[in-house]
Amino acid sequence: MLIVVEGCVGAGKSTVAKGLAALRHSTLLLEDFESNPFLRAFYDDPVGNATETEFSFLLLHFHQLKSQAGAALRSEVVADFHLGKDLLYADLNLKDTRLNRLFTELYDVCIEKTPRPALMIFLSATTDLLVERIRARKRDFELEIDPAYYGLVNAAYEEYFARYPGKKLRIPMDEWDFVKDPHLYQRLASLADGELHRK
Repeated sequence: MLIVVEGCVGAGKSTVAKGLAALRHSTLLLEDFESNPFLRAFYDDPVGNATETEFSFLLLHFHQLKSQAGAALRSEVVADFHLGKDLLYADLNLKDTRLNRLFTELYDVCIEKTPRPALMIFLSATTDLLVERIRARKRDFELEIDPAYYGLVNAAYEEYFARYPGKKLRIPMDEWDFVKDPHLYQRLASLADGELHRK
């Protein structure tokens, strides 16, 4: 079974996925975003480097999820990303119609060969909170981006979650502070079980 924790940059995906996986004794799968050789170039020039960045992320994510297919069949895997994010970012960043169509075709092939999430946990947050967290963690390449871009990504995530067809949970991160109150992981696990067992 695959449980996915998703949300905009700065929402707390990795932190929440780690805490939830530890509580549930699940296998943890974290996005290896630093393996994308084009990420820093993208932040320097998002328009000029979108093609290689988005296609690389799709294949990196595909490879990571495919490698956990067996574990997801045998037990529970908690991941802090899913391929849906790649489609979301491609729609935002790939302005060329032909490239976007090619990306969607590759995405369709990849999604067929990766585990389907049993549950999508969406960490919803205001853009102000996201920008505050992004500044606090001081990843230099993230700080170079206009905060308005994060607003666009956040809006795209809200739209993506609204139309996501599978089982899902929305967690309001402006109200849930897992760092200050670790007991929230138990509450999240209970909500997750309730959604997973819902007919």
